[in-house]
Amino acid sequence: MSSDLVNALNILQGSCCYNQWIYSFLEPYLSGVVLDVGSGLGDIAALFISPEVQEVILSDCDHNFIEELQKRYFSLSKYRVVFLDVSENKVPTQLKEQRVDTVTCVNVLEHIQDDISALQGMRCMLKPAGRVLIFVPALPCIYGTLDSSHGHFRRYTQRTLKAKMQAAGFEVKVWRYMNIFGVLSWFLAGRLLKQRKFSEKACYQLDKIVPLLRWIEQGIRLPWGQSLLMVGQVVNQPKSQVD
Repeated sequence: MSSDLVNALNILQGSCCYNQWIYSFLEPYLSGVVLDVGSGLGDIAALFISPEVQEVILSDCDHNFIEELQKRYFSLSKYRVVFLDVSENKVPTQLKEQRVDTVTCVNVLEHIQDDISALQGMRCMLKPAGRVLIFVPALPCIYGTLDSSHGHFRRYTQRTLKAKMQAAGFEVKVWRYMNIFGVLSWFLAGRLLKQRKFSEKACYQLDKIVPLLRWIEQGIRLPWGQSLLMVGQVVNQPKSQVD
């Protein structure tokens, strides 16, 4: 667990409006038993209070985060914490007798070198009609020092993420870009200014204007944005892998 990543998660803990914005995209697709992959400090999974959700399984592949999750109290009707490394592409012991209805993966897939194998790992934990909600940083053209310093192997486009999800055995049902304003700010910080850490002040200012950004983007099909949400459903046979 890098110190830059821990610092970033601690800063983002205060971005309540931004986290709620992300959750607003996930909420319509959450149901049944939900497995959150790469929960970190649990700030997004803590919002999974929809009446359609029966249980939330928080997970991470870092033992330090697992310890933090076990210490924290979540206002969820039912939840538990498990150690899970989806890059190993196998079902952990705690889940061998159970398949889940929904898998969420928020700002995690970009940290995994073999992302198709990770997606296949998520697929094998889902029920036959289960779905996966993937939220990732978008637009390779704005990849910069903020990405590399926080362990991002890549940023995605709608086309590249869809191809990888299909290769892993998912049919893409919904996709949407989010936060068109963030494209410029991320480009300036990571490509021009070469920043390597999140600015607490910048995150605070962004959180303040999130209600305005949500209002501007509401009901609009953005051609691009800083982040990308994709919803996939399990299909019987995965297609061939994509490089």
